[in-house]
Amino acid sequence: MSPGGFGTPQQSQERKSRSRTQSIIPCTIAQILNTTQEEDNKFFSGETEISQVTIVGLVRSVKESSTRIDYEIDDMSGPLLEVKQFVDNDENVPDEERVQAMRENTYVRAYGHVRAFQGKHSVVAFKLMPLTDMNELSCHLLEVVHAHMVLSQQGASGGASTSAFPTPGGAMNMDTSGGLTGTQQQVHTLIKNNFTEEGANIVSICQQLKGVSEKAIRDAIEFLSSEGHIYSTIDEDHFKATDS
Repeated sequence: MSPGGFGTPQQSQERKSRSRTQSIIPCTIAQILNTTQEEDNKFFSGETEISQVTIVGLVRSVKESSTRIDYEIDDMSGPLLEVKQFVDNDENVPDEERVQAMRENTYVRAYGHVRAFQGKHSVVAFKLMPLTDMNELSCHLLEVVHAHMVLSQQGASGGASTSAFPTPGGAMNMDTSGGLTGTQQQVHTLIKNNFTEEGANIVSICQQLKGVSEKAIRDAIEFLSSEGHIYSTIDEDHFKATDS
């Protein structure tokens, strides 16, 4: 596998012939930096569109402000990658509700969207978490190789699947339920199928799942959020799915 991407770029006569995956793709930093940016702010590695990614690396620097935390992350595959996390750490926000920055010289896993400004690639993160077990680093590298193999096979067959890639948590997921309980799966489906800008709100979810208690729904949302399946938008009662 070359460090530049998931395959050798080829000229395509029609954009629709390129494969597209909605899954979170495990990548190295070199693969992200070597994606090609095309119209509509889309990024391609070979013939595959890359949107949401997960990386594992060492935090080399941290810069904090009230609205953003900027990281430089290194996975030894290429130059440092800038990872931006937008936060609401205004002075009026209680300390316990503020997003805590990752520490320098610690390994982290980041989930986010590939972006570029003036030709410089970066990732806008919707979730970062510290590594608690260094085996996760080895697992991530295996996931990168597996994703490369699957995407290469799908590119050859002209299709793309969303079921063979990691869910936010690191474990490989080979089925559509992702190991979720029935309630968690129902809540995730409702949030995923909400296409409004602000996302699904808890009140609406409770109204649609009348046979499920509000506590069970909030517990499911807390679990889905902690595992990276969903993220809050305009407030703590509105959510969107990370793979929608």
